[in-house]
Amino acid sequence: MAKKIGIGVDIVNINRFRKKKFQKNLNFYRKILSESEIKYCTKFKSPYEHFAAKFAIKESVIKSIPEKIGPRDIEIVYVNRKPRIRLKNSLEKKYNFLVSVSHEKEFAIGIIIAEKI
Repeated sequence: MAKKIGIGVDIVNINRFRKKKFQKNLNFYRKILSESEIKYCTKFKSPYEHFAAKFAIKESVIKSIPEKIGPRDIEIVYVNRKPRIRLKNSLEKKYNFLVSVSHEKEFAIGIIIAEKI
């Protein structure tokens, strides 16, 4: 029996996040990112590329599966410096994800391949 696979891709203009200064928009960032994701991003000199990349990954996950989930249902963790997806609801054990992310100058992109287990 063939496995069900979904794909999602999202591209984000990093300036959208640069315009929302972190210290002045904490509520915005907390609506889309977990505390550990915020901590990861803010350890960099310029966190905005990382905020945008995380958002692109989350949007890609949302597009890759048929269930309705939001950004806070998805957590991006790192294993051996590679991003991994952890779902925070009953879907946690239903999917495996392959993740690719990149950011360059003005854009961040996330690509997800989701495999239903």
